Amino acid sequence: MRSKGRGKLVVLVIALALIFSHFGSASMAEEEREQGYYVVYDEETNKKIFSTARVLHVGDQYLNEENLLYEVVKISGDKAYAKFKEKVNIEAALNLPGSENVAQISEDNSFVIEASSAKKEKVIAIYHTHSDESYIPTDGKASIPHNGGIFKVGEALKSALEEKGIKVIQSRQSHDPHDSMAYQRSRRTAVELLKNGPDAIIDVHRDAVPAEEYQGTVNGQPLAKIQLVVGRQNPQIEATNNFAKQLKATADKKYPGLIKGIFYGKGAYNQDLSPRSILIEAGTYTNSRFKAQDGANIMADVIATTIYGEDYAKESAPSPGTTTKIPGEGRGASRALLWILGIAALGFGAYMLISTGGINELSAKVRRFSTREFANFLGTKKSVPKENDKESKNVDKEERENEV
Repeated sequence: MRSKGRGKLVVLVIALALIFSHFGSASMAEEEREQGYYVVYDEETNKKIFSTARVLHVGDQYLNEENLLYEVVKISGDKAYAKFKEKVNIEAALNLPGSENVAQISEDNSFVIEASSAKKEKVIAIYHTHSDESYIPTDGKASIPHNGGIFKVGEALKSALEEKGIKVIQSRQSHDPHDSMAYQRSRRTAVELLKNGPDAIIDVHRDAVPAEEYQGTVNGQPLAKIQLVVGRQNPQIEATNNFAKQLKATADKKYPGLIKGIFYGKGAYNQDLSPRSILIEAGTYTNSRFKAQDGANIMADVIATTIYGEDYAKESAPSPGTTTKIPGEGRGASRALLWILGIAALGFGAYMLISTGGINELSAKVRRFSTREFANFLGTKKSVPKENDKESKNVDKEERENEV
C-alpha cells in the first residue's frame, strides 16, 4: 500500500514539475536585469554589436541595423560575445506570401490568407506587460507603478494608427510588479484582446540601456529608435520571425534607421498566441519620452503598410481572390496545440491517480500554495483608467515646450 501511495505521489510530482517547468522556465527566460546591462561584442573583431538589459543566454541572436545576424556564444559578467552567422536579405521577407494580408486558421490547422469580398474592419491591439516603465528625462523616474510613461507611448502609436483609419484597442491594465512573472500576468490581457480579432497584437516596452543606444534621426527628425523582440521558445517562431522581418524590411525601405535591430531572446513573450504578435522597445529609460513617441508615430505607418499594404488607406480588406499559406505558421500552431493538450492530459492523469484518496488534503495544500508561495503570480492587478485624450495631449504639449 505504501509503495502504491508513493507511486501516485511520484506521478503527481512529475506532472506538476512539467507544468511549472514549462511556465516557470519561460518566465525566468524573459527576465530583465535589476541593475546594469550587457554589452555584446563580436568575438572575432571585439567590435561592439549592441547592449541589452534583458537577461542574456547562450544561443540568443541579434539582427543589427545593417541586417547582420549574430549569435551569443559566451557570457562573462557584463560582457557577452557573439559570432557572426550571416548577412540576411531582409527584403526577401516582403516577398513572403501574406505580408499584406490577414492570417486565418484553415481546417488543417495551418495559417492561410483568406481574402473575401466582404470588407473587414482593420483592428490592432496594444498592451503593456511592463506597465511601470517610464522615461527619466520626461517622467522624472524610470518606474511609475501601474501608470508608467510607456502608456503615453502606446497612446501615441494608437493615435497615429487611428489617423490611418485603423481601429486600435489599447489595454491600460497594470501587470505590476515588474518581475519574471509579468508575462504570465499580461498573457491574460493578451488573450482578452485577441477575442476582438485584431490583425496584430503589439506589446509596447522601453529598454534600460544608455540613451545613445537608441538615439537616431529619420528623415531629418531626431527620435528614439525602435527595437523588435522575438521569443525563441515560441513554437511558431517562424511565423513571428516572418512578421518581425517584414516590419524591419518595410521600415528599412521607407524610414531607414528607425528600427535598430531584432533581438531573439530565450522566452516566448506570449507570441505563441498569435502569428502577428510582436514586442517593440520604444527607446530607453534615459531617452525623452517625446522622442519615443515620435518614433512610435512613424512606426504606425510601418505597421499599417506591413499588414495592409501600401494602399491601406484605400482598402478595408485585402483584394479578393487570393489564398496563400504563410511558411511555418501551421507547423507552429500545431506544435503549440499538441504541447498544451499533452500537459493537460498529463495533469488530468495525475489527478485521476490520486483522486481515490487524500484529495481533501491535496486541495488544502494547493490552496496554501496559491495563497502564499504563488501569490505574486497574480501580481497587483490595478487597471489604470483611461485619461481624457484632449487633456493628455495638452499636458504633453506643455511638457514638450518646457523640455525645449
